[in-house]
Amino acid sequence: MKKRLLASFMFLWAMNAGAEIRLPAQMSDNMVLQQQTKANLWGWAEAGESLSVTTSWDNTKYNATADASGRWVVTLHTPKGSFEEQSITISTGQQKVNLDHVLIGEVWLCSGQSNMEMTVNGFMNCAVEGSAQDIAEAIDWKGRIRYLTVPRTTAFAPLDSVAGTWQECMPSTVGGFGAVGYYFAQNLTRNLQVPVGIINNAWGGSTVEGWLPKEIIAELGYPTDEETIRQKFGMEMLFPMIMYNGQFWPIRDYTVKGVLWYQGCSNTNFADTRMDYANRLLKMVNHWRKVKRQPDMPVYQMMLAQYGNGKPKEIEFPILREQQMRAAEADSLVYCGTILDVFVPHEINQIHPSNKRIVGRRLSYMALANTYKIKGFAKEPLKYSGYEIDDDEIILSFSNFNEVGGLGRIYDIKGVEICGADLVWHEADVKTDPYGNTIKVSSPEVESPVAVRYGWRNFMECTLVGANGLGGYPFRTDRLLEGEIPAANEEIGPEGPFEGVWTGRLTVERSNLDLPIRITMKKMSDGSWTCVFNDEPKVVKVRGQKAKIADLIINGHSMEGTLRIHEAGNAVLNLLNRLDIPLTKE
Repeated sequence: MKKRLLASFMFLWAMNAGAEIRLPAQMSDNMVLQQQTKANLWGWAEAGESLSVTTSWDNTKYNATADASGRWVVTLHTPKGSFEEQSITISTGQQKVNLDHVLIGEVWLCSGQSNMEMTVNGFMNCAVEGSAQDIAEAIDWKGRIRYLTVPRTTAFAPLDSVAGTWQECMPSTVGGFGAVGYYFAQNLTRNLQVPVGIINNAWGGSTVEGWLPKEIIAELGYPTDEETIRQKFGMEMLFPMIMYNGQFWPIRDYTVKGVLWYQGCSNTNFADTRMDYANRLLKMVNHWRKVKRQPDMPVYQMMLAQYGNGKPKEIEFPILREQQMRAAEADSLVYCGTILDVFVPHEINQIHPSNKRIVGRRLSYMALANTYKIKGFAKEPLKYSGYEIDDDEIILSFSNFNEVGGLGRIYDIKGVEICGADLVWHEADVKTDPYGNTIKVSSPEVESPVAVRYGWRNFMECTLVGANGLGGYPFRTDRLLEGEIPAANEEIGPEGPFEGVWTGRLTVERSNLDLPIRITMKKMSDGSWTCVFNDEPKVVKVRGQKAKIADLIINGHSMEGTLRIHEAGNAVLNLLNRLDIPLTKE
């Protein structure tokens, strides 16, 4: 029987004598169902009416009865995904509705604000990089990617239904697909070899509170009546709970694999929500999981992009990025990607960066690693784990250094700032260790450093990148926002008795390395020191009980060494923060 879409009522109707079978717009031709699970199908009929649902993939018949409100739900057992089209038949005693061109694969819900909503066509004066070629190549994804867009729908009470039907991927349709979800889907279908369905359910400018239900909004101290909300918040995009009621609740029963979340810009404008964002986001995630009856549903969020907005040196965006990270650290199934290293100077005041391909792809890398357990993808970007203050330097360490392959660049690392006890931040000099998992940070303007930050401005060039090509997470070593004021360590003490000639041998059996070491140290009349290492003059800096010697050539490699004197009068030369060479004085 031919189906007709009555947009004014937002239902698919199958018309025949007697009562009507009504389906939500999302139960349409071209729909994608989540593979190998119990996927929900729902609709409406006369209260108490019996229905049957038959699936083509296994010819199984499922029975349901409409409740007092007329709503019914059937849970279908779906097979392994494939590109073979299927059909579903919904019947009562006198009526029948067919859903055709159905695919079984992976389904993801994409939500948030405008950077998730932004289509392949872009917005006015906001282009998506490479969109013309992507439209030209859309035919390659026909039968592999399908898309459903939920329109902006205001509601102060939960709605039963909302518009939005599934579309096939073709040049004539792909321009209207949300760009981030589309690029995410490309990598998933490439690697999983099943169709991918994307539900784009976003609203530009929305806050996280807009996606929370009435009871949580009230708990957070927000008004819940329409009149007060309109007076207090002015613009609809800032209204609490309306996106939840109008866009999430109507499709709550659609079974998905996980959620992509790209939101937070609007919350940076409010100090209270900016500092409490992780808490609010986790309330949303946990509530969505409960409503969808998917307690293990993963959520992949994309950290806010660079945005100057007339105040590039301020830190509203870094604060919220940190909150996004904290949400990921608090929930093992919430993840966080970053595009902090995607720095385009002319986009300083562009809230919609044009490179949406890299956003979708980086989210896909994390999902392929964590949710689909495919080897070869890093589970997360380079992640700071701790620091140590070493005289005039701060040594930073990273928890997943080996997983990401180390650093993608060992020179010209930008976006790092350092401060002393005066809390004045200076651009830092960064020295990388080609053999270890740390970097050293210092500044000629900071003799006794107390803290380091990376990427802690609204808009700044950041080049700390893993060898896997993913930009590192932003971080700070201080707790200034929490009211803790760090103090410089002035307990340097007198200079050690370094003057003299120190000798030893560097022996590494597994590499057949056996090199003589000879260091000659001399203190000059002006208090400075000179150093000769194996007959080559070197730059040395003595500070207390440590002498740092630059540019030591060991087996053809340049590295820094630290000379320390033991109480017994012997010394040790430390290389790479892990190799100690005993030395004796001649």
